[in-house]
Amino acid sequence: MNPSNSTSAETLVGTGATNSSAATNVRWYVMGIVMLIMAVTALNRLNLSIAGKTIEEEFALNTIKMGRIFSSFLWGYALFQIPWGYICDRLGPVRTLTASILCFGFGAGMMGAAPRFAAGAGISVLLVFQIIRFFTGVGEAAVSPSCIRVIASWTNLRERGFASGLQSAGLGLGGTLTPIFIAWSTLHYGWRISFYLCSALALLTVMIWRAYATDWPEEHKSVNAAELDHIHPGARGGDGLRRLKAHAKSVPWFKMLASSSVWALILAYGCQGYAFYVYYNWFYFYAVKVRGLKMMEAAAWTSAPFLAMALLSPVGGWFSDHLSRRSGRRQGRIYAVWLGMGVSAILLLTGSHLTVTVLALPMIALAAGFNYFATSNFWASCIDLAPDFSASLSALMNTVGNVGGAISSTATAYLAVHQGWSRALDVAALITLGSGLLFSVVNAGRTIEEKSP
Repeated sequence: MNPSNSTSAETLVGTGATNSSAATNVRWYVMGIVMLIMAVTALNRLNLSIAGKTIEEEFALNTIKMGRIFSSFLWGYALFQIPWGYICDRLGPVRTLTASILCFGFGAGMMGAAPRFAAGAGISVLLVFQIIRFFTGVGEAAVSPSCIRVIASWTNLRERGFASGLQSAGLGLGGTLTPIFIAWSTLHYGWRISFYLCSALALLTVMIWRAYATDWPEEHKSVNAAELDHIHPGARGGDGLRRLKAHAKSVPWFKMLASSSVWALILAYGCQGYAFYVYYNWFYFYAVKVRGLKMMEAAAWTSAPFLAMALLSPVGGWFSDHLSRRSGRRQGRIYAVWLGMGVSAILLLTGSHLTVTVLALPMIALAAGFNYFATSNFWASCIDLAPDFSASLSALMNTVGNVGGAISSTATAYLAVHQGWSRALDVAALITLGSGLLFSVVNAGRTIEEKSP
């Protein structure tokens, strides 16, 4: 073989890719692991919501004290979004997600050991629970921004919506299975074992992640040149210039905060967070207290909103990708968000006022699904607006989303007590519409570094 031809071939294919005429599909295996990570994240986030009643009874904790434990997670989760996003953009998602999963997996295991530790140290078990859940929230804060960074690196421009939908679908699947899994394991083995099992699943997930994933497709041994060209058309396989440029840049915070698209995105996601936390925090309570369901019936119904999210999230992403190819990325994302949030608001309004429970609960659950039909496009837009800094932007967005969730947790309870559950859900439906309207300002067709025409 001619030496020059050999060198040329090696440059094209790269040291970490295999040459083949047909494109490989390694990116979808990586997306499958992302879904697994999101599912395990949901498991370790929701487990206390299901086991909390048993813990409350064993340690004589009232509702206010349990609320403090729940809030501890949210403080850690909200405060560390942006730091983790910055770290991921600088160090890459492989190491960031590894540290994240180990952190919240360790937190789950410590929950089971907390009573013994508190007794040995002579401190309040309530305080130990709060510290552990804060630490768990810190770990989970890295997951969504890091997964968005994986999608930015591993998928083609035309696949961003669908891939972002798969990420959200993983969260939905985890939410679907968690109530059943935690209730079953708690019933048969006790709540401590249920947390140990959550920790073991997190450890298994991080082993799979480390064994298979890489920060960039160019670094993966099973990715061939054809797949690389599909993911990043025109890029040369094995060419590290793009990676080096990305790492050399500083996060353009001033450009982000000067962008009307960014402000519209994060404020719209704050409204989305308000609505999402109604399903997340109050659906089980609503099913028991308002609709009169028994505990196991309510637990089964609590899975319904998350199942709807898992099913409709990738559909919403695919829908916007399809529209983007025909109408442009700005219109594609906006139309998908309008459809998702509009249908979600109508279903929530209608379902909350129906007196027939077997019709009302499916409609409210489906409202959650259409909320996530739209949500996948928020995450995709983070990549559209800041391709090299999608982790930082998505972290900023998710911080505001959790502020909306924190407001929702208090406001929904206040409205339900003083004005009734129908009024509380009416407000959530109106805020859902507000999310869609705010998103109208987002121009996903132009990055924040591009000048306005």
